[in-house]
Amino acid sequence: MRLPEDTLLHSADLAAALFSALNETRPEAPAALLDSSDHRVSPTPERSRYSVLAFSFGPQREEVVHARGMTTVRHAVSEKGASEHSTELPFFQWLHQNWEILPDAGHPGEEAAPFQLGWVGWLGYEIKRELGSPDGRASAQRSTEDGLPETEAHLFRATHAVVVDHHRGELETQSLKEDPAWEQEVAAAVAEVAEAGLGSAGSASAGAADVGRGDASAESTAHPGELEAALRNLRVRDSQEEYLAAIRAAQEEIRNGTTYEVCLTTAVSAELHGSSPALELFARMRERNRAPFTQYLHLPGAQDPTPDAGAGTGTSAPLRTEILSTSPERYLSVTPGQGTSITVRSEPIKGTRPRGSTPEEDQALAHDLRTHPKDRAENVMITDLVRNDLSIHSEPGTLRTERLCTVESYPSVHQMVSTVSAQLHENAHPADVIAAAFPPGSMTGAPKISTMNILEELETGPRGAYSGVAGYFSRSGAADLSVLIRTAVITHDGERRRLHLGLGGAVTADSDPEAEWEEVRTKSAGVLGALGAEFPQR
Repeated sequence: MRLPEDTLLHSADLAAALFSALNETRPEAPAALLDSSDHRVSPTPERSRYSVLAFSFGPQREEVVHARGMTTVRHAVSEKGASEHSTELPFFQWLHQNWEILPDAGHPGEEAAPFQLGWVGWLGYEIKRELGSPDGRASAQRSTEDGLPETEAHLFRATHAVVVDHHRGELETQSLKEDPAWEQEVAAAVAEVAEAGLGSAGSASAGAADVGRGDASAESTAHPGELEAALRNLRVRDSQEEYLAAIRAAQEEIRNGTTYEVCLTTAVSAELHGSSPALELFARMRERNRAPFTQYLHLPGAQDPTPDAGAGTGTSAPLRTEILSTSPERYLSVTPGQGTSITVRSEPIKGTRPRGSTPEEDQALAHDLRTHPKDRAENVMITDLVRNDLSIHSEPGTLRTERLCTVESYPSVHQMVSTVSAQLHENAHPADVIAAAFPPGSMTGAPKISTMNILEELETGPRGAYSGVAGYFSRSGAADLSVLIRTAVITHDGERRRLHLGLGGAVTADSDPEAEWEEVRTKSAGVLGALGAEFPQR
């Protein structure tokens, strides 16, 4: 389907407006907006080509919830009921067995989008226990007051989808079975968006592109309507003194030779009051934090199980959860090629500077990041870790570092990015390499296993979705997953809504503890500021 000629296909608002229109008709269904449409903030063109709008409804609706070694699959038996069965398979083994890759998928070709339905959702950091890092103090300190779901992974089977190709100016509707009603619904939504002027050249957001405008441009971007929501009872999990003590303990581990770099984290939690839906909060986050991997995920939980649903599983029903992410970092992409060839690619980020208030200051900050020994050392260290992770399931001789310590500029920050790629071994499944690289090395430190064990003793609570990954596992054999940073997690418990925001940074032997604490405060501003709040004092 061609979109209307007056629709600016690379508008940052097009996919979001279309998703909002389609989501209104079934607000309780699992749904996801994977939006990479803003070409102005993506230095790599392929990141801004496709936006995916995925939904799960009808008799083929299916959800998968993983918690503490138990994977529960929930099948629709009607629009208002479901049946469940559980298995004790480790999550990535379950994914290996249930990631349906169509036998004739092969190379999708230039005309086809990589997303061709499949599984969509998020994987939380604590699944690491199944990959060699057992629970410690941090994982044991889970508290419902943190706003964290007990769920450690939550996926849904996309029964219907829309894929917007912003480069070609086309829109594709997808469904597991031929569904003319879905095609008509999408066509009506496109007409509604075009008539309202959303996604048009005249209404495209203007705030995020100019070099040297810094955070001010994002903060001043207009957004229609007043925000009818407020964060109350904000609390930070660790006081400044506690976090500084953890930094010094991490540096002691570095001096003892048990690790080289420790990605230490904390979290802010709050009660979310007011009538504004999470999708509106997400829109405000997008305005302030333009990024190539913005995602909104709605996982409804288990409000309507059958009477015996969950019996004998030993796990509680998942709470309704919404993930609001403005991540700049790709964890891993899987791209089928000619024949049996499959390319895997990771783009770790280490090293950040704010944008300058003038072009001269902006260039100086980018140059400082590009040449600073500490930032380059951190980036090279994590890149080497990623190379090791990908090599486990790669064809010999195909591992490449495509870019090393490249500075990319976004509306509010400059970031140092490297790119590592490899060809998947002919005897390996894509789920194998996703597991081998999990959790993202940029969120652990190096070496990975020993550093995660150190973090279990230094951190005072679990991370949940934060520093995990989110995206899709398509029937085409393709996958695209981002690292869940700059991400708010909202959980619903009846009428109560809670927000959880993970924060952190890399600690090295040369780190200044006070500067690391200030970095945590600074990183919180992108999300809290969009919601009219500030980092709490404890």
